[in-house]
Amino acid sequence: MRRLSVLFGAITLLLVLGQTPQAQERVPVEKIRITYASNSLAFLVMFVAKDRGFYAKHGLETELVQVRPGIAIAALLSGDADYAEVLGSAIRSAAKGAPIRAISTTIRAPFFSLAAHPQFRSVKELRGKTVGVTAIGGTNYISTRLMLQHFGIDPDREAKIIAIGDEKLVYEAIKVGRVDAVMVAPPFSVLLKRDGFPLLAHTAELLSIPFVGLSATVQKINQSRGQVKKVLKAELEALRYLRSNLRGTIEVIQKRFAMDGPMALESYQVVVGAFSRDGRIPQQGVENLLDLERKGGLIPQSVTAAQVVDLSLGEEALKELGG
Repeated sequence: MRRLSVLFGAITLLLVLGQTPQAQERVPVEKIRITYASNSLAFLVMFVAKDRGFYAKHGLETELVQVRPGIAIAALLSGDADYAEVLGSAIRSAAKGAPIRAISTTIRAPFFSLAAHPQFRSVKELRGKTVGVTAIGGTNYISTRLMLQHFGIDPDREAKIIAIGDEKLVYEAIKVGRVDAVMVAPPFSVLLKRDGFPLLAHTAELLSIPFVGLSATVQKINQSRGQVKKVLKAELEALRYLRSNLRGTIEVIQKRFAMDGPMALESYQVVVGAFSRDGRIPQQGVENLLDLERKGGLIPQSVTAAQVVDLSLGEEALKELGG
């Protein structure tokens, strides 16, 4: 009987030891909410991180909520959202004193295209015309202003910029003749080109400003640094997946944007070159954005890039992922 007891104890111990590695592998689940500005390919990295399980891999149960940039900032400050993917708006808010920091960027340059009705053959011909954008104050809006200025059009006096909403609504607005031109990203730029609307210019060829990326409050960064790095690592892995796994990425595009295979592939080919390789925020891009705000008298002249971005988290996450 004693031998049986010893044997039973040994078996029990082996079973417990055998379960230990699995128990150690279990990652506590943390619920987080991330806001984003529009249902467009600009946020493809976030969708890949969600749909391909990179957030879950790092123990994050992630809710993605689409809201306008201004609401995204308000949600961060109130605690209703943990993170926002509206990098430009975050930088502008931080420059005005909000306790928010930009942390990483997934896109090194905007990939909007200025699409117009067929009678317009150049951007200069849009002088005095209406241009549709997603929202006033977002990167889409800033890109429109910069592009018009680049071609000699004063965006305040020589054009009428109209906020319409989600990019699908912007796409529909030009189709029904509500506006003369629109600033849109793929797939809508691809669709408009197919429908006979010429693409007069592309922001990726003209501008260098932070576009989309992760931002959070200073409080979140200080109190939940480990969680912030989990989110960063999930998105960095999604960035790598986006470039290395064409088939899997195309499947995400098809699912998220209801595209057929050829359309998804064409849209992917248009945007893939604009995605960052390491998530690092380019300082010159931040300075370009701050210069716009300084010239408009919207922020103090003394504001620097170091006051609106936190680069340390990205460096730590990259190191922990092996560079």
